[in-house]
Parts: sequence; structure tokens; C-alpha cells
Amino acid sequence: MQVLAIIPARGGSKGIHHKNIQNLNGKPMISYTISAAKKSKYIGKIIVTTDDKKIANVSILEGAEVPFLRPKKISKDNSTTLQAIKHTLNFFRMNKSYDPDIIVILQPTSPLRTTKLIDDTINALIKSKSSCALTVSKIKKHPFSAFWLNAGLLKPFTNNFINYDRRQKQPDLYYPTGDVYALWRSTIEKYDSIYGPKIKPVLTNAISVDIDDPFDLFVTEMILKHWNKYKKRF
Repeated sequence: MQVLAIIPARGGSKGIHHKNIQNLNGKPMISYTISAAKKSKYIGKIIVTTDDKKIANVSILEGAEVPFLRPKKISKDNSTTLQAIKHTLNFFRMNKSYDPDIIVILQPTSPLRTTKLIDDTINALIKSKSSCALTVSKIKKHPFSAFWLNAGLLKPFTNNFINYDRRQKQPDLYYPTGDVYALWRSTIEKYDSIYGPKIKPVLTNAISVDIDDPFDLFVTEMILKHWNKYKKRF
């Protein structure tokens, strides 16, 4: 079974210039994702799909493959991960060089993910026979406690807002952490989606980040520097 890791890392970023290769605790941010993928017992090939030569060069030095530069037309702010994945698969199909069974999407902006989490997600996909498996965490700030803003006034998000005024009444909800997405190649071919109809959750309580701005970068660096020592206090 061939497992391909795809790391989408376009060059454009409004929050942080060249975000994917910014220095994070002494290393380019993307190196954490490449390193975790290299240690996986399942992953056989690691591809970074990028439109940026600097990101490509750093990725190659860190041990990933960059067999092409992604076209600018699918590297815009509104471009989707699905477009990048389909472009990568089409590249291999046209060159008849590689035919993966499973695709693992690893965002470089989630550098705290572990190799174990990657392998657990792949294993969950295989064992559950789902169309996709992804990492999730239980939501802390429940949307049933939220409000719409309407004409300058707050309106409860749900009509029966009063029925969910206490946390104990709120149903469990989960959100994707963005750490790992694992799916069959056939999921994309059949459903034109990375999800498909049967999504297997991999629940994680680990610290997860999605770096979008300088504050996120600062917090992540502090976690890398200090968290292991600090948590021993508790």
C-alpha cells in the first residue's frame, strides 16, 4: 500500500511573509512537519506542493521532494487544498511515476503534531474503511452560546438559546484541528472531495496550533521552549 504525504505550502501569506519557512525556535516552520512525516511507519513519499522557490529549496534541504512548482492560478488566497492535491495526483498520473493508495495532508502551519498522531490517523482510515480520517478536538466555546450581530444588536445563534444556557446542556461538538487528514485516493476520484461520505474522527487532546499571524507564531515558540518543563508543575 502506497502512502503519499502532501504538504501544501504556498508562498503568499498576508499574516506573516513567507510564513511556512519562518524561523520557529531555530528551525524553518515547515521542517517540523517534514520531520514528523519522515518518521512515519506508513508514509513512503513526502511531497511539498508550493509555488515559491524559497519554500521549495528549504523543503528539499529538510528531506522532502518538490518535483514541480505549483501554478500560480491554484496558489491564490481563495485556492483550495483540494486543487493542490488534484494537481499533485495529476502530475504523477501524467508522468506515470507514482500511484498512491492513501493521501495524507499535513499543513505546515500545524508544527506541533507528532508522528504518532500521523500514524494513528492513517491506521484509523484503514481499519474503519472510512472515506477520510481526520484529527479533531472537542469544542470548548460552544456555538449555542454565541450570538449573531444583527443591525447593531446581538441575536442568539439558536432560537432555543435559553435551553442551552449551561454548558452541561450543550451537545458535544468537535472541530478539525488541521493536524492530519488521511484519505483514499479513490475518495477524491469518486467524490471530488477530501472528505467523502464517511469521516472517521481521531480524537486528540494534544496541544494543537494553526499558525496564522505573528501572535500564533509567538505562542507556538513559547510552547516549544517552555511547555514540557512548565507542565511538570502540575
